[in-house]
Amino acid sequence: MWKNLSLKNVSKIERCVGEYNIWMVGILPYGKMKVKIYEDNSGTFSGYTDINIKLRSDDNYPESAVGFGKTQQEALSETIKNFNELLEREYPEEEFPEGLSGDCIEYTEPSDF
Repeated sequence: MWKNLSLKNVSKIERCVGEYNIWMVGILPYGKMKVKIYEDNSGTFSGYTDINIKLRSDDNYPESAVGFGKTQQEALSETIKNFNELLEREYPEEEFPEGLSGDCIEYTEPSDF
């Protein structure tokens, strides 16, 4: 099985086990984002968003949300939770009641996602 492979110069193997469209209409400028979930050869799951939020606190440096878990569902839930925390920290609803504009986000390079 792929988890047991031991290959020269390979420190880790991951496989994509899920891709989800997450709709956040009224929050995201285009309504949705994608989250990909990967499982690594140790059995840990990790999730990544395709949207990077430009950090107002760090000269608009783009940061995506990441989440980890023992299951695919846990990683998905943690990724979305962490995205919401990042969103609230950088663009609080009180200051941005209409949601984000396209200037507040950056999409991950399509070839990377």
